[in-house]
Amino acid sequence: FSTRIEGNHYVIETNFGLRVTYDLVYHVTVTVPGNYRGKVCGLCGNFNGDQKDDFQMPNRQLTNNVNAFGKSWKVTIPNVVCENGCEGNDCPKCDPARKAVFSKSTYCGIVTAPKGPFAACYSILDPQPYFDDCVFDVCASNGDGKVLCNSVAAYAFNCHMAGVDVKNWRTASFCPMKCPANSHYEVCAQACSASCPGLTEIVECPTSCTEGCECDAGFLFNGETCVKETECGCYDNGRSYKAGEVVYEEDCRTRCTCDPEKDPCKDANCRVKESCRVEKGEAVCIPTYTGVCWAWGDPHYHTFDGYNYNFQGTCKYVISKTCGKLDGLVPFSVTERNDNRGNTAVSYVREVDVSVYGYTITIQKNQVGRVTVDGELLNLPLQLGDGKVSVFLRGNTAVVETNFGLVVSYDYNWYLVIRLPSSYYGLVCGLCGNFNGNSRDELQNPAGKTVSSVIEWGKSWQTPDQDKDHPCWDTCEKNCPTCDDNMRKLYETEAYCGALTAKVNSVFQKCHEKVDPQAFMDNCVYDMCFNKGDKKMLCQALDSYSKECRQEGIIIKGWRTKFGCPMNCQRHSHYEDCASPCQPSCPFPEQKQVCKGACVETCVCDKGYVLSAGVCVPAKSCGCSYQGRYYKPGEHFWADEACGRLCECDSTLGMVICREASCSAKEKCTVVDGVRACRPISHATCTASGDPHYRTFDGRKYDFQGTCVYQLVGLCSQQPGLVPFKVTVQNDHRGSKAVSYTRTVKFSIYDITLTISREYPYKVLLNGQLASLPLDYNNELVVFVSGWTAVVETVAGITVTFDWRSTVSVTLPSIYEGAVCGLCGNYNGKGQDDLTMRDGKTAPDGVKLGESWQVGVVPGCSAACQGAWCKACSESQRKEYQAVRYCGIITDKAGPFRDCHKHVDPAPYLEDCAYDACQYHGHHGSICEAVEVYVTACQSQGVTIYSWRRDNFCPMRCPANSHYALCATGCPATCASLTSFATCHRHCAEACECDQGYLLSGDTCVPVRECGCSYDGHYYKKDDVFYPEDKCVEQCVCGENGAVTCQKAKCRSGEVCKLVNGVKGCHPEGHGKCVASGDPHYISFDGQRFDFQGTCVYVLAKVCDNDKGRLTPFEVTQGNEKYGNGKVAVTKSVGVKVYGYIIYIQQRMPWRVLVDDELLNLPVSLDNGRLRVTQEGRNIIVRTVFGLTVLYDTVYYVEVIVPSTYQGKMCGLCGNYNKNDGDDFRLPSGKQTKNVDDFGKAWVVDLPGFVCGGCGGHCPVCEQAKATLYGKADSCGIMSAPNGPFKACHSKVDPAAYVSHCVFDVCAMGGNKDTLCNSVQAYALACQGEGVQIQTWRSSSFCPASCPPHSHYEVCADTCGGTCASFISPFTCTESCFEGCQCDAGFVFDGTKCVALDNCGCVYKGRYLTVGQAAVCKDCTSKCVCQECGLVKCEKLSCTSGEVCSVRDGVRGCHVKRGHCTVSPVGHLSSFDGASGAIGAQGAFEVAKLCDDTSELWFRVVVDVRICSKGAAPTVATVYVYFKEAIVAVNSEKEAWVSTVKIITDLLCVIAVGIIIDSSLSGKMCGACGNYNNNSKDDMRTADGKITTDVSIVVASWSAGDFSRW
Repeated sequence: FSTRIEGNHYVIETNFGLRVTYDLVYHVTVTVPGNYRGKVCGLCGNFNGDQKDDFQMPNRQLTNNVNAFGKSWKVTIPNVVCENGCEGNDCPKCDPARKAVFSKSTYCGIVTAPKGPFAACYSILDPQPYFDDCVFDVCASNGDGKVLCNSVAAYAFNCHMAGVDVKNWRTASFCPMKCPANSHYEVCAQACSASCPGLTEIVECPTSCTEGCECDAGFLFNGETCVKETECGCYDNGRSYKAGEVVYEEDCRTRCTCDPEKDPCKDANCRVKESCRVEKGEAVCIPTYTGVCWAWGDPHYHTFDGYNYNFQGTCKYVISKTCGKLDGLVPFSVTERNDNRGNTAVSYVREVDVSVYGYTITIQKNQVGRVTVDGELLNLPLQLGDGKVSVFLRGNTAVVETNFGLVVSYDYNWYLVIRLPSSYYGLVCGLCGNFNGNSRDELQNPAGKTVSSVIEWGKSWQTPDQDKDHPCWDTCEKNCPTCDDNMRKLYETEAYCGALTAKVNSVFQKCHEKVDPQAFMDNCVYDMCFNKGDKKMLCQALDSYSKECRQEGIIIKGWRTKFGCPMNCQRHSHYEDCASPCQPSCPFPEQKQVCKGACVETCVCDKGYVLSAGVCVPAKSCGCSYQGRYYKPGEHFWADEACGRLCECDSTLGMVICREASCSAKEKCTVVDGVRACRPISHATCTASGDPHYRTFDGRKYDFQGTCVYQLVGLCSQQPGLVPFKVTVQNDHRGSKAVSYTRTVKFSIYDITLTISREYPYKVLLNGQLASLPLDYNNELVVFVSGWTAVVETVAGITVTFDWRSTVSVTLPSIYEGAVCGLCGNYNGKGQDDLTMRDGKTAPDGVKLGESWQVGVVPGCSAACQGAWCKACSESQRKEYQAVRYCGIITDKAGPFRDCHKHVDPAPYLEDCAYDACQYHGHHGSICEAVEVYVTACQSQGVTIYSWRRDNFCPMRCPANSHYALCATGCPATCASLTSFATCHRHCAEACECDQGYLLSGDTCVPVRECGCSYDGHYYKKDDVFYPEDKCVEQCVCGENGAVTCQKAKCRSGEVCKLVNGVKGCHPEGHGKCVASGDPHYISFDGQRFDFQGTCVYVLAKVCDNDKGRLTPFEVTQGNEKYGNGKVAVTKSVGVKVYGYIIYIQQRMPWRVLVDDELLNLPVSLDNGRLRVTQEGRNIIVRTVFGLTVLYDTVYYVEVIVPSTYQGKMCGLCGNYNKNDGDDFRLPSGKQTKNVDDFGKAWVVDLPGFVCGGCGGHCPVCEQAKATLYGKADSCGIMSAPNGPFKACHSKVDPAAYVSHCVFDVCAMGGNKDTLCNSVQAYALACQGEGVQIQTWRSSSFCPASCPPHSHYEVCADTCGGTCASFISPFTCTESCFEGCQCDAGFVFDGTKCVALDNCGCVYKGRYLTVGQAAVCKDCTSKCVCQECGLVKCEKLSCTSGEVCSVRDGVRGCHVKRGHCTVSPVGHLSSFDGASGAIGAQGAFEVAKLCDDTSELWFRVVVDVRICSKGAAPTVATVYVYFKEAIVAVNSEKEAWVSTVKIITDLLCVIAVGIIIDSSLSGKMCGACGNYNNNSKDDMRTADGKITTDVSIVVASWSAGDFSRW
């Protein structure tokens, strides 16, 4: 007999006519000659021409039971377990839904289709049984494509056997036959048409053809595959051998090698490191041990022979491959690619390629649960080559396992291990060494020559296929970090890396005998040192050692807790230190796995969840298994290489369903990033930039300045296969009403809404929730920062970008041609019809087009510019701004963009730039933004541009720890480890790149050790707290080692789980408001009303219980002063202490605040936006992110609003906020009082000796007649008038309290009109603060408003948006509006007055500077001055020896040193040099004078000390200051005289004296304040030079002789 391959079938044929075929999977045929009719038995029946007696058993009895019939012909084979068919419910069933799917012509229906490819065979061979069998089998196999093809092939083969050759039933998309290498498919293949010499001698070739694979030209058939002639095997004694094949015979004593030139058999033994064993009757050589090579961390390498070394190359290297004479061993190759992570001295494994059996398996960093096989991205687990290679997850590690013992594992992050059987002893090469048992000869290059250094060795093993888009290097060449000895010693201690080698009390000690820890310890120290103590490095090293110990069977527990190295487990999973390596995973989670190997420490899915491609999903939502591969529910894929058969994992049917499909005419079928898909043949981009200048997909350009919400682009067609989406934009005015810029972009797709807004730079909102970048949503959409731009990429091929300032772009694939609409046009290739309105008509201009696509409104928005300021720019103005020093740089033929002109036409960009510059009067910011638009357009095309920024033209200031780069990578390295960023398709872009040793964490560059966590597709900064569930039942924190830890949580009292400003969490359910207005009338948080007329500084509201650190502490103080006729007091200043800042708002000083004594213009943003101070209307408002709001109208009215989380935790004049107004008079000691004055006095801010109580028994009282008069509607009663201007507010804010306060104050001030207006204004502010729209209440006769030049009164004034600061950089304004003065058209607030736009200053580090104003850093080392046109120029600064870095008169800088001498209200003197004590006596004393009375600068200060009240200490009653030409005297009765003129002053009743003098007077002073020589010891000297220890004696000696004693 002979055996051979015919097409897909193996054939056994005898010389008597028996022919058996088997396709090795599915289909067996037995053909017997006619002379066997009635002579055979078995499952094929008796061949007697009668079907009815075919179920005959060996005992000749007939049965109707198919199972009994089948069982009776069972052949028992030793050690084989088998089943005898199925009965009843055990049999596979095919439900009607599935049956319907598989009966279609795209499945089994092809067999019976009337006009199908098999029609010619129907009359010869009935297709019905084959169709039924096909449906049954495909159904039972869950729609397996191979089963389908094998079923149909069975009918085709039987038709062929019956003499009918079926043509073309296979197509590129339906069951294409994959042929082995060097062969191709033929419908009629001649198996032996070109065969190896000798093959036809042992095999009889068939005369007929059959469908199958035929060898390509130049290749011969060796009985199994197509090979070159030189690779033909040997044919001996009726057997065929492959070239190089080794077979052992006679108990391993004889080795037969096929060498076509020589005798096949010769005596031999097993290889060097193998031993012989007989298995299943055959002799096999078994490797004696397994070699291990690893690369981890930075990479630290350990070769098969135990040589340890470090190599930081970032290229692609051969880590191990077979070399030399393999003698039948399977060849393989393992390569790896490394990358830097924030530090060029350090690199990590980022990609591993395993090439074996003709497959290339690629495992990439962070693509957990997936690998790429031959360029196709697949989910795990999977089997290749009929089980020759299996790839699966063990814990978080991908494992590639071959049938010959090679095992490669990579943890998707930094740890690569290769295990290799010793059969390969001496037969491998690469960075894992030669595996010859000698660790001293590892450094050999591919030519086998020894090289001198590890760097040279690494370099020599670079692969030829380096990544051209990402330059790489073999060693760090510049800015390399260093490691000093002190740091090294620190990290060698047992608290750090030394723990690995510690001999006593070490958790790792028990493993020392098995795995030497020294190399791990050395590597750990190296990594910790070069990464500045990054804790992750320590954890990595301990983890690596722990893993190796596990391989040796030693399990070390508890080390993660001890060293603070938690494992980052993703959502729905938890950490276990000894979990089974085989976790329940899709597609068959119930399947019991045969598990081998030690337990692993890993993240285990929570109860009810199982692994699906590396992610934990509910057990019932598994995907589908299809042809050895796993697909997630809903996942689409092409089953063929030509994109003709589209399949989907149907979760309702629980299997893969396929249908015929194809790419459209605008697409081509390609594989990109491992995914085969129909990809567009082209793309088009639409942009809106500057003052929106729109460029449609088809190139039409127009301008439209509407400020409402508009549809930029959306799907308008019902065309099947297009993913629906919509992009809307909202514009807003910036500085000028003639100009609008894009403010917010909303992108709706995949049932989510993504918002990118100017309010949240470098963040996005996903369904309203703030998210740091990068962000990965469901592997369908990713958002990341490229340059200064947010880039949104989708699987649908749509890309949206927005730079958070003004430029938005949408790029669509060609499949959307003619299917979209909106401001971007219809993308049909014709620009002339792009101004199509929603109703299909053509718009005459951009304004009408924009109006038609309006999809939403925002308060105050309009479609077009309205008003006098809308004038267009003149031709001469445009010409001016087209000059090279402005916008002309764009078109300059010799300029930095010269190479781009032929790719991107600069003319329209120049036009847009000149337009914007004109509107903004040439302000620097508008020109730079317009030039940047052209830069972006050029760089997005991959065009090189040259340096264009200069110190005096658009200089770029980068945030801390970053630097400017003209061409930074389009996808910068970040802290986030998100899966979708393995490939980058963005061109380089201008950007602020993180410095060496820093990585991008959200929006800031942080040291690598400060990186945060990646969790469920989101990135969180270190210490971020978030709630992954909707109800806030679980709180998660991003902590050490990049790990997220979650615990059960619930909101506290006063909180509710909701979304506020994009942050989901436990937020205050409401807020409490405390008001102080007028003559301070107080309304506490709990509604308690009281009056207190103290004139000191008091604690208004303070956190007295921070709830164990959960509440942010703060304190609000209020300084009062006497007002008008002295009978009442009003607020003079408000202080806010929070986040370590002290902010003072001063009376009648709008647009400016003191921050830590420094006078700053408004608006101010501090602490990364956590604290903001703005001017809104007449009010200055301080806001914090946790919900504190403090409002002061700089005259009369103060509001403190605190969130409900502070209930019961507050104290001060505003009460304790516990919803009970009866206990608000609580003293600092916790005791209660009923006396208002005692209560007020108790909360005074440390001013000892001052009389800080209220008015005591002298409080003003209003006569009834006057009270009635002032309560009328033409006075205070206007607030409560039922039909008055405030009627809309009455339901929100009860006017009663405000009316009574008004009546009291106006009465006390004798009907003063200003007091009346201030009182009514207080109520107006309270109403507007609650969001009520009040009517105009001022008139020419009632409280007329007065506004500074170039401004006018508005009842709802935009003072936040209409500022220089908001024009220059985004500043968030609240929705509320307040009455006040608003700049006229064409003018903006510059912090003090309304100016034209071209007079605007600069924004620097969150603060606004007017032109000429400087900002000096805290330590006075640099000074930045705002110049014209918005440029900030910085220079170094250093203080001289006679200067001190301090804040003086609100200005920070280097100030001349000064001396201070003070006399406190209680008579305590402190000298210039710091000596101090009580004055003690009464009388007139010289405290300070210039000793040289002839000097022009001579002065003398005398204090008149008296005892003001019984039992009190002597205090200063009057101060006299003498100069050469004048005398100034001030007394405690608020009176002052200059020489002889009396002036009424506004002093406290007790005088505190402070004397400040210049340092130039050092050593020149006389008097009780000392000589100011920086030596306090000689200050205790009397006027006549005697030494004393008593200050009162010193003071007495300086008695002023020209004053009479009393």
